[in-house]
Amino acid sequence: MRLYREKVVAWMITLEQVSVKRENRTVLSELSLTVAAGEVIVLCGASGSGKSTLLNVLNGLIPELYPAEVQGKIRVGETDLPVADFSHYAQTIGVVFQNPKTQFFTTDVYSELAFSMENVGVAPENIRQRITEVAQQFSLTPLLDASVFDLSGGEKQLIALAAATMLPHDVFLLDEPSSNLDQEAIQKLTQGLASLKQQGKTIVIAEHRLAYLAPLADRFCLLEAGRLRASYPAAQLLSLSEEAIHELGLRKVGEAALETQHCQESLPEKSGLRATHLQIKQSKRSANSRNWALNLPELQLPTKQAVGIVGPNGAGKSTLVQVLSGLKKCPEAVFAINGQKRTQKQLLQESFLVMQDVNLQLFFETVEKELLIKAQNPARFEEIVSLLHLTPLLARHPQSLSGGEKQRVAIGSALLSGKRLLFFDEPTSGLDLQQMEEVAKLLRTVAKEVDLLAVISHDREFLAETCPYVLQLEKGELVGTYQLAKNME
Repeated sequence: MRLYREKVVAWMITLEQVSVKRENRTVLSELSLTVAAGEVIVLCGASGSGKSTLLNVLNGLIPELYPAEVQGKIRVGETDLPVADFSHYAQTIGVVFQNPKTQFFTTDVYSELAFSMENVGVAPENIRQRITEVAQQFSLTPLLDASVFDLSGGEKQLIALAAATMLPHDVFLLDEPSSNLDQEAIQKLTQGLASLKQQGKTIVIAEHRLAYLAPLADRFCLLEAGRLRASYPAAQLLSLSEEAIHELGLRKVGEAALETQHCQESLPEKSGLRATHLQIKQSKRSANSRNWALNLPELQLPTKQAVGIVGPNGAGKSTLVQVLSGLKKCPEAVFAINGQKRTQKQLLQESFLVMQDVNLQLFFETVEKELLIKAQNPARFEEIVSLLHLTPLLARHPQSLSGGEKQRVAIGSALLSGKRLLFFDEPTSGLDLQQMEEVAKLLRTVAKEVDLLAVISHDREFLAETCPYVLQLEKGELVGTYQLAKNME
């Protein structure tokens, strides 16, 4: 006779033989997974392996919003999916999407945080108290009065996460939450997730950047072609060598460091891009108290090599690129490239900018048409399509792609455009290890062929592979230029 009872594990999420077919494509195949209450699970794997699809099954958007054929058993908490009452179910889970703008409902940060609580009838005094608590938890107090339109990409990401925690959910589903975040913001994100974990919340995160999750994750679930290839306890994955991690197709699990040396030398006369009087007034709606969003009396950037632009969220990086590409007017600015003056109109005609939100740049019905419609270098089509692994996607609609796949299409459009000035704002968002390495190699090659190629990124691993020269901004001002120690040849 047994005198003890076996420990009963409380499964918060259960998937049994789950398959999902969309547009006659199988995107998840016979996937089984259990997640215990209070567990932190990281979904990792190549772009297009099914991570976002799995999250959209769990959050109910498949098949509620995205039509699909779903088979198998799915249970979240006490709810069997798909659900009959989606609006009720959506209030029981916290969700952060890859693109935070898609989940904003109001125009200012304070109202955005209040929105979900107002929707369920929470008393105003309780809402105010909760906003104060969450703002402190995520270090967002200085942003409470800001317009969401004036936030940097990283600040929007933090606001989206904070908004998802306003109600007392037991389950949180996050898709690439570190996308566009600087190191300080990642620390805030990590602290916020640690707080949720301490409260016993169940968290499922789809992510390529794994280093910040090393102290938080209980398991890393590796997806491959819509299947669960392996489930690693955190200690097991973290014990693997860097080479073994690389062979799995995963990004580093340790923090990447940039080995830099300060660059004091000026560029030779009449070489590179030179600009003066780059000054943009700060918006009155901005959370920043400084007068200038951008204040650069003089700027020099080298040609024939990829230039990295770094700095904390809100430092003015995107503003600088918008000015250099002619998208944002700067009345007093003067520009010259290799000694030849350029008007802002000429800069606009010669530039291609891949924005943080590439959804704003995808217009046509197929990937092939998207790439070729304005291509001035069609002879390189096969090469670039092959290097970016876009061949199987050419007949697909761009909006049906994963975040990483969309990113690669936008990058391909830029490289085929024939423009002389190329700018990339956080180009590794959604890219897996292999794609990141191949994009880095491609950008290094193309940089030698154009007048200027500049990359905004917080991704240290990518910068180390791509940019010999790095420009650092803080509070709209230039604080340093650096040469990366790594040999880029």
